[in-house]
Amino acid sequence: MCPLFLCMGRFIRWQAILAVAGMLLLAAYLQSIVVKKVTVEVPAEGGIYREGNIGAVQYLNPLLAEYNPIDADIASLIFEGLTRVDARGELFPLLAENWTVSADGRTYVFVLRSDVFWADGAPLTADDVIFTLNLIRAGDFPGNPAWRDLWRSVKIEPVDDTTLRFVLDAPFPSFPYYTTIGILPKHLLNGISAGELLTSKFNLSPVGTGPFLVKKLTAQSVTLTRNPRFRGPKSRITDIKFQMYPSADALLGDWRAGLLDGIGSVPPQLLPELENQADVNLFSAPLPQYSVVYLNLQQPEQLPFFQMAEIRRALLMLIDRQQLIDDVLSGQAVVAQGPFLPWQWAFNPNQPFPDFNPSAAADLLAQAGWIDTDGDGIRDNGTQPLEFSLLVGDDPTHQAVADNLTRQWQQAGISVRVERAADGFSDRLHRHNFEAALVNIELFGDPDPYRFWHQSQIDGGQNFGGWDDTDASIALEHGRTTLTRNERIKDYYTFQQIFAQQTPALVLYYPVYTFAVRANVKNVQLPMIASSADRFATLNQWYLLTQQVIETHANTP
Repeated sequence: MCPLFLCMGRFIRWQAILAVAGMLLLAAYLQSIVVKKVTVEVPAEGGIYREGNIGAVQYLNPLLAEYNPIDADIASLIFEGLTRVDARGELFPLLAENWTVSADGRTYVFVLRSDVFWADGAPLTADDVIFTLNLIRAGDFPGNPAWRDLWRSVKIEPVDDTTLRFVLDAPFPSFPYYTTIGILPKHLLNGISAGELLTSKFNLSPVGTGPFLVKKLTAQSVTLTRNPRFRGPKSRITDIKFQMYPSADALLGDWRAGLLDGIGSVPPQLLPELENQADVNLFSAPLPQYSVVYLNLQQPEQLPFFQMAEIRRALLMLIDRQQLIDDVLSGQAVVAQGPFLPWQWAFNPNQPFPDFNPSAAADLLAQAGWIDTDGDGIRDNGTQPLEFSLLVGDDPTHQAVADNLTRQWQQAGISVRVERAADGFSDRLHRHNFEAALVNIELFGDPDPYRFWHQSQIDGGQNFGGWDDTDASIALEHGRTTLTRNERIKDYYTFQQIFAQQTPALVLYYPVYTFAVRANVKNVQLPMIASSADRFATLNQWYLLTQQVIETHANTP
């Protein structure tokens, strides 16, 4: 046995030999690696995205923006609600960190995020939320009456600076969807009444918590720039300019001149030209809404034919809705089947609704006593002609749809004149000051259609046609207060059956939204959408500019 120091010497010598051999092998391996530098193009920050829209900005205030899509689209980039809803009707927190609901479905507790600041640097607090909701609850609130009526029935209890408790009189599964409303800053609007919102300077110089803020506003355009205090991912595009046009032709002129990068909502008449442009990308998605002709059921003496379900059914059966979609909307819609959306859980796919059948419709009219007795080409009941007016707003697409409807009805001996209301359209609907009216109904989030068809919503709600059916109303009441979805489905199936039998209004089609961008706008995606504003859902991934960077790649043997 060798002495310890001799054994250690031998061991160390072997270690040294192995180490030297390892280094020689490593050196040989490194010499065999080829290092290659490659120049690649990657997204860069900067640039201004220029988008054309038809119409004009009125109120960049989320409490007033609902009835003007341009206002709503721009406001969605400036303001945020406690929650947000996606196209599938699922809610996710936005200004709220989280929320909980009690077992009886009556109490909701919302906890706000602690990292949210207004664009001017002030922190978001529960007082801002309470202030906003109190404006909505006020008797002179000029916005959506459905919001006012809902929030009036809710007890609002502040817990602390970042926590709120909402207590309902009864279970209401749709309630969380009313928390998507944009929140206003109390410190900038404190002291203003709800009625004064319409004339507030804030509407054109808004301050929000969203990813963008107003940089410049003129009568023809609104330019937004990134909000440096926004807590979320920053958009690579630093500025967005919304250019306003009075007509599709005016917009098309600037588009052809290359002055626009996108079109916010493509009018159907522009689709054929855009489809043939190689540098244009078109994105389409169905909207959670339907177009409907309300029939005024509150004027039995002036409009006796609207009181008869078979006449109402015949009016729908006389409309070739697919032809209307193809000819007027360039195919950008889907024939509707009742007052629910096909992708909603409340929709009954087995419930039949009246379809295009002019021969059967003519028989219904004749059996009801409406024939042409004097040979003037218009059906009558001997004393009164079958004629009425169709009210439309200033939407060019709706005006074209109305013209098509009148032509189709005229072929069956029904006289309809189109009445265009550039101003006061919403007011006339709420006052039932029309004979028939073409309207879009939006079903965001939960499919609850209570505000459109329940008999209590005739005065003050959105049951514009004045349909007063007790059985349908009972089904709607149960459907909106029952906590389990299976029970709600039963109620909504009952409602659809009654709706199909009574045909209180003429549901026409589900619109398809189309958005256009030039090829220079990169990485644009259009997910399923709940509104046209959702085209910006992936905005933080878009880019206009690129930069060259050098990447190093090693090729090994």
